[in-house]
Amino acid sequence: MLHTGLNSLDGIPVEVVRKRVRRISLRVDAEGVVHLNIPSWGATIADGEAFLRAQWKWCVAARAKALARRPAVRTPPSKDDLAALAAQLAELHAEWTARLGEPGVTWRLRRMKTLWGSCHWAKRRITYNTDLARAPRELVEYVVVHELTHLRVHDHGPQFKALMNARLPQWHPLRRRLNSRTWLSDGASTQ
Repeated sequence: MLHTGLNSLDGIPVEVVRKRVRRISLRVDAEGVVHLNIPSWGATIADGEAFLRAQWKWCVAARAKALARRPAVRTPPSKDDLAALAAQLAELHAEWTARLGEPGVTWRLRRMKTLWGSCHWAKRRITYNTDLARAPRELVEYVVVHELTHLRVHDHGPQFKALMNARLPQWHPLRRRLNSRTWLSDGASTQ
């Protein structure tokens, strides 16, 4: 018999929550935990358990997919890799700020989970992801140009795309390659 909170069914963690929802629902998170939401009125925990058992094959399959998709734990770049990235960024940043007529733009490195870079256009400061230490030079250059373009256009709309086309015509395949992360397994170097 299930109860609210964390349960285990066939060795698989199942989180049961009573909440203000219209119907019983299931989802599997990236960690492989099955979440069973049961309406706080109109349904019992026994109803939720019956629903869960009827959908158990789907839960097991969805959990396997979620666990297979989990990114491998990557070690942070070494001090030498970060130093090489900093030197490369200093060169590319100076080159492109001069080319684009954007003086006074500062930059820094920071570990970021989901972004390759970010631009604080009001402060004229760009932050680059330390994971770029593993990226080939052309991908680092794409990120530099992308973030510098945000000084002029703050969103990713048509004006931004037009400006990127003018500044770096081959940016579309570079963006796809960067976001695919295939270069992480290429053994590609930043040199």
